[in-house]
Amino acid sequence: FAVPGFLDKESCAALRRKAAASLAPQGFDDAEGGTRTSVGAVAHSSEVAGLRDRLASLARVPLAHLQPLKISRYSPGAQFSMHTDAWRGNLFGQEPSPDDWWADLPRLQHGVLGGPISGANRVCTVFIYLSDCDEGGRTVWNWTDYDSGGGLGRRFYDEPGPGHGRTNAEGAGVPCTVSPREGLAVIHFPATTARSGGFTDYNAYHAAEPAVTEKWIAQQFIWR
Repeated sequence: FAVPGFLDKESCAALRRKAAASLAPQGFDDAEGGTRTSVGAVAHSSEVAGLRDRLASLARVPLAHLQPLKISRYSPGAQFSMHTDAWRGNLFGQEPSPDDWWADLPRLQHGVLGGPISGANRVCTVFIYLSDCDEGGRTVWNWTDYDSGGGLGRRFYDEPGPGHGRTNAEGAGVPCTVSPREGLAVIHFPATTARSGGFTDYNAYHAAEPAVTEKWIAQQFIWR
């Protein structure tokens, strides 16, 4: 889902200024090996209380389900290769099962670090682009047919459950791409709710293409 004009120019500029002094390299937990060369900062919730209220209302969840807001900057050439916003279950230092890379089954028993309850996961992400990019920097969902192309051997939405998460870097299915526009909010769903198992939805794999001009984005992750 896309929400044009969710933030005005002044608010986007204020968030960029707020993050600029505390940016640090960002990492990620991926299934195939990849690249993330952006830098980012986390805002204190009290500093962005009004925005958090709006985001909770947009996603129709209580404030308690929101992680602290993250703000990221991509310098020219920076990128974030294929990944999911879902969190891996707690494996207690063990290697993931080849058939359950993101530990959806251990999650049901042990939960995840930072998760509110067993089975909970990041079920919703709201991106807010804080700058325009006329070239490069797009967010791309290239794995929208992971079920058959990647694969689970079943339709995830018919039968949510664990899967190995491994797929090719090129993608599977019809790609969905969004170009950064200042103030635009984009919503997607990386996992099912805890009631439905908290399972990772690999169809929501996505990537940030290399930036050509500087790109800023805010990321709100939501637990359920």
